[in-house]
Amino acid sequence: MRDLGFEIIDFSEVKFRLRIAGVRIWLTYLIAAVFGTYALGTWDGTERLALVALAAGYLAWGMLVRLLPLEKIVHSKGHDIFFLAWSVAEVGTIAGAMAIDGGSDSPLAALLFIPLVVVALTYPPMMVLSVGTLELLAYLMLAINVGGRDDLSLSLFAVSLGITALVCAWQTRIRDAQRDELNRISRADALTGCLNRRGFLERLEAEVDEAGRTGRAFALIALDLDRFKSVNDSKGHAAGDELLRWTVEKLNENLRPMDSVGRLGGDEFALLVPGAARPEALTLVGRLNNVLSDRAPSSLGIACYPTDGTDSDELQRHADSELYAAKDGRKVQSAPSQRELSWATALAQAVDTRIAVPDEHSTAVARYAAAMAEEMGWQGTELALLRMAAMLHDVGKVGIPDAILRKGGPLTEEEFDQMRLAPVAGAELVGRVEGLGPIVPWIYHAHEHMDGSGYPEGLRGDVIPLASRIIAVADAFDAMTSNRPYRTALSREDAFSELHRCSGSQFDPQCVEALERSIDVIEGELAAEALESNGAESRWG
Repeated sequence: MRDLGFEIIDFSEVKFRLRIAGVRIWLTYLIAAVFGTYALGTWDGTERLALVALAAGYLAWGMLVRLLPLEKIVHSKGHDIFFLAWSVAEVGTIAGAMAIDGGSDSPLAALLFIPLVVVALTYPPMMVLSVGTLELLAYLMLAINVGGRDDLSLSLFAVSLGITALVCAWQTRIRDAQRDELNRISRADALTGCLNRRGFLERLEAEVDEAGRTGRAFALIALDLDRFKSVNDSKGHAAGDELLRWTVEKLNENLRPMDSVGRLGGDEFALLVPGAARPEALTLVGRLNNVLSDRAPSSLGIACYPTDGTDSDELQRHADSELYAAKDGRKVQSAPSQRELSWATALAQAVDTRIAVPDEHSTAVARYAAAMAEEMGWQGTELALLRMAAMLHDVGKVGIPDAILRKGGPLTEEEFDQMRLAPVAGAELVGRVEGLGPIVPWIYHAHEHMDGSGYPEGLRGDVIPLASRIIAVADAFDAMTSNRPYRTALSREDAFSELHRCSGSQFDPQCVEALERSIDVIEGELAAEALESNGAESRWG
C-alpha cells in the first residue's frame, strides 16, 4: 500500500492536550494547596514560612500559565518544549519543597509521581523518560546533598520512581502506535489503500496552507472512471473492486512519492501534485489517459494553484467543472477557430522576427509537421491542433534576450540554460488561452529527445507525446535547411542524412520516415505557392 506520505494534524489530539493543560493548571493549584496545608500541619518544623512562600509562588505560576494563549501554544511547533519546561518547573518546585522539608525523607517526595503521570498522558516516550530521569536525579541529589532516608528506603523509592517512568514511557509508546494506526485507518481507503475522502481533503488543506506560505504551485486533478458502472453490472462487484485496485496501482506507478492519490467515493478519484503548474499537469493527464485507456478509460479535470483558485473549495469546483466538460465533450473536440488561428499566426510571426533569420520558420515547421502527421494517418481536429502547436512551438522565446537569439556562434552553458526555459514559458503562455489546453503538453515537450537527453523533463521514447516528436523533426529539418548566422543552409539530402544519423537517439524514426515520404509533396506545394506569389507581384508591379 502506498505510504500516505504526510504529517496528519490530529485535531482530537490537540483538543485532548488542551484539556490536559487545563487539568495541569488545577493540579498546580492543588500541589500549591498541599504545600500550604503540609506547612500549616507541621508548623513546628523548620523553614515553614519558606514552604508557605514556595506554595504561594507556585500558585502564582499556575495563575500566570492560565493567562497564556494555550490554544496557540498547543498548535505551535514548539509545544513540546513549552510543556517540557512546565514539567521541569514542577519537578524543580517539588524538589525545592523537599529540600526545605529535610531532603529525600520528606513525605512531599510522593508528589514527584504527579508530573510523570501527567506527561505520560499526552507526550512522546522520550519526553516521559526525560522527566522521569530528571525526577530521579533530583531525588538522588537531595539524598546526597541534604540527606534524609536510609539507604534501603532511598533505594526502594528510587527504583519505584524509575520503574514508574519506564512503565509510563512504554505505555506512551503503545498509545502512540495505536493512535498512528487509527489515524492511518481512518484516512485510508480500505479497498485500494490510497487516501479516503477525509485523508485526501486534509492533505489538500495542508497543501493549500503550504502554498500560501511559500508561493509554491500545485495541481489538483479530478478523475472519474467512465465505464465503471457497466463493469459492475456485467461482471459483478468483485470485478469492479479489482478494477479500482488496478486503477490506484497504475496511478501510483505514474506519480512521484510526494504526490497523493485519494478515492473520494465510488469511481471518483483525485490526485494532488505539489510543484506542478498547468503544463506539467496536462502532461501527467495525457500520460494517465494513455495508461488507463485499455481497462479504465477516464475523464480528468485540472485545477492549478493559484491560477484556478486559492482555497480548496474553489480548486475542487474548477477541477470538477473541467472533468465534466471533458466527459461531455470527449467525442467532439473543437478545432481552433479562425480567431485563434489569426492570433497564433500573429504571435508566431512576432517570434520569427526576433530570431537570427526572420524566414517564417514557424509557418514552415507547421507545414512540415502537418504533412508528416497526415502521412501517419492524422486528420480532422487533431491535425488542426497539431498545426497550431507546431506554429507556436517557439512562442516561449519571446522572453529570451535578442543577444542570445541572434548570437552568431555556439551558446554558452548559461545561455543554453535560458533557452531550455523557452518551452516551459511557451506552454504556460498557450495554456492561458481558452481552448488551447490540448496542445500545451505538445509544446512543452517539443524539445525532448528519444534517449532522454532533451528538456525540460528528459522524457524517453514513447512517453514523449507523438505530436511533440513530430514537431521536433519538423523543427530540426527546417532549421537545417535554412540559413543561420553560424552556418549556411544544408541541402535536403544532407539534412535527411543528419536526421537519420540522430534517428532513435534524438528523433523518432517513424517521424523521420514520414517526413521523407511527404517531402516531395511539401516542396511541390511551396513551389506552386511561390509561382502564384510571383505572378501576383508581376500583376501589381
